[in-house]
Amino acid sequence: MHQQSLIVRWSMPITVGVLFILSFLPARMLKWTDWFSAQVQVAIVPITHPLTIAVDTIVPARISNPAASERERALLNELERTKVELLQTREENARLARQMDQYILGAALSNDRIKQATRPRVGNLAGDILLIRTGNLEGLTQGTVVVSEATQLVGRVSRVDRKTAQVLPITAPGAQPIMGVVLLNDEVENQVRCFLRPTGNGTLRGEVARPALEESLSIEIGQEVRLLDSQWPTSAQMLMIGTIERVEPDPEQPLRPQIVVRPTFEDLRRLPEVTLRIPDTGDQGDRP
Repeated sequence: MHQQSLIVRWSMPITVGVLFILSFLPARMLKWTDWFSAQVQVAIVPITHPLTIAVDTIVPARISNPAASERERALLNELERTKVELLQTREENARLARQMDQYILGAALSNDRIKQATRPRVGNLAGDILLIRTGNLEGLTQGTVVVSEATQLVGRVSRVDRKTAQVLPITAPGAQPIMGVVLLNDEVENQVRCFLRPTGNGTLRGEVARPALEESLSIEIGQEVRLLDSQWPTSAQMLMIGTIERVEPDPEQPLRPQIVVRPTFEDLRRLPEVTLRIPDTGDQGDRP
């Protein structure tokens, strides 16, 4: 009977042992593995796009209202953009009012400018991660904000190379918790803060501060939840996180309810395309 050579018999145990040791090393010591990842993506990316199209055709995701015309969607998107600008302006006014004593009279305040680039989704090569065929050659950096349609917050770029980027959605199990505000009425003047964590099933759950407001204003299903988190860029504040799907009592804090928030789109991992909000680093002298 033919006997295998020594290297063949020990190749698998050696490989498993090396991988086991590497799993305990800090990330800074594994930067050399990025080269192998880039080569794999170069080989896989060209074939994942047609496969993704085929899968979405067979099992379409319910990501928008199919009865809405393109014109209606454009008008709704424009309305959402205007609403975000209004909310950002109000929040900036409140911030300036709180910090007025800290600024020297006539001092210039920073005002982030962004340029938006819409790119199709290539596929989901790593579970909850979205892969986009756009890299740092076009200005992407780790932390670049990603949205869908006009103002639905999708997540941030978690990893980027020359030609591709990976996006971690806010609903992914590995995403960081985020701070937001619940808009209690249509005039968006009354808000309460909330702290949301991903649940792993496409929603976010978290505690809400008890509204110190009149009794007629309460937290209800269908209310909008918007981003208001200092860990995100100024230009991302008041983007849409989602709407309240359920309101539940907190067993540990009866006076502070918990909410379950679902994004506008059913599954942020299967969006056909996303919009990248890239900081504009061009000449700032042409500002009005």
